[in-house]
This record gives sequence, C-alpha cells and structure tokens, in this order.
Amino acid sequence: MCSPHVRKEANRYYWMIKGKLIDSSWSDLEVEKIHDSYFKRLWCNNENYIHEVGFEAAYKAREAAIINEEEYIDKVAVRGYD
Repeated sequence: MCSPHVRKEANRYYWMIKGKLIDSSWSDLEVEKIHDSYFKRLWCNNENYIHEVGFEAAYKAREAAIINEEEYIDKVAVRGYD
C-alpha cells in the first residue's frame, strides 16, 4: 500500500514533469512506479523547482475534494438486500 507521503511526492514529481496531478483512480502500484521513475528523471535537474509552482494549492484542493466526497458518501443511504 502506498503511504500518503509517497503519494504526495509522486504527485509533486508528476506535476513538475507533466503539469498536472496523477489521476485519483490510479492504483497504489502505479503511483509507486511513477514515484520511482520520475524521481530518477528529476535527479540532478537543477531547474525542476521552477515547475513546482501551483502544486501545493492543487494538491490541497484534491485532498479537500476527497474529504468532501467521503463525507457525502457517508450521508448517502445504501440499499441492502437481505
């Protein structure tokens, strides 16, 4: 299972290279692969911090959306069949 720290760092690396966040539907295995490969890609790239602008705001918005979705799902009635 992918830790929250690894997921955030993978999103940060993806943001610096692609300019967007990783799709939230991707599996933990895919996120970990991105983390490893993009870390190697960014290693010794002294200009990579320039492309980090806007990441924190975008990631906080993603986290807020996930929390709101979880709160909404808790309020929705689930129909069960006995």
